[in-house]
Amino acid sequence: MRILLAVLLVVLPCFADEVTGVVKVNDGDTFLTADGDHVRMLGIDAAESYQPGGDIATEALDKYIMGRTVRLEPDRQDKDHFGRLLRWVWVGDTCVNMLLVERGYAPVRLYQDSLKYRDTLRVLEEEAARIGRGLWSFNVYTPPTIQIIKDRLAKQNPEGDSGIISWAVADEHMGELATVEGVVVRTYQSDKVLFMNFHEDYRNTFSVAVFVTELDKFPENAKEFYKGKRIRVSGIIKEYRGAPEMIINDPGQIAVMEEVPDTEP
Repeated sequence: MRILLAVLLVVLPCFADEVTGVVKVNDGDTFLTADGDHVRMLGIDAAESYQPGGDIATEALDKYIMGRTVRLEPDRQDKDHFGRLLRWVWVGDTCVNMLLVERGYAPVRLYQDSLKYRDTLRVLEEEAARIGRGLWSFNVYTPPTIQIIKDRLAKQNPEGDSGIISWAVADEHMGELATVEGVVVRTYQSDKVLFMNFHEDYRNTFSVAVFVTELDKFPENAKEFYKGKRIRVSGIIKEYRGAPEMIINDPGQIAVMEEVPDTEP
């Protein structure tokens, strides 16, 4: 029994809750505590302060936590690669991470597997997106389900126009909800993200990104499955490092049109 307990202590992370004050809000999901710790809120990914909607997301978090006493609840990982504490943030009995999702100020982003409240966050996100709360009223975040995306695209194109654009002109549609078509000529998977590229100059042209934590919903070995195929992908086109990018959460956002022979230019 003692051996088993010793193994569990080694394998399972053991981080304690902390109570502290908030002295500065940096953006919609990060802040500085009175103890000098930088905190990155778990399970969400609000717009950066310089991005569309970022000022609103920052103001929302500021309203909920600035100058208040908060309880920081850890999960499986203590810090990110920037050295920031990864925490669920509580004010009284309210989880602020969940509140931001529920009010439509932040979408769900699961950078780590098996987070404590992941299922609750997804339910709150789908409801907020469906109703159009907060920033979901604008093309700031990609809707979490393909049905919501289809409904919005239908409203954008009431005359039956397909609204499909080529990957080559995606940079002309930054910030828009659109369906982009092209051939996946290159794929790359890091430990966090799977990228699909439509041109060898992948740094300066349109790409699709799928977080590894979402890949269990996609076809097996998605990296090879989509390579060489003509696809149509639906979502919001955003700027990432100067190039257009679309983040995909649902396999329904990708429609495979055909496989292209290697000889095709």
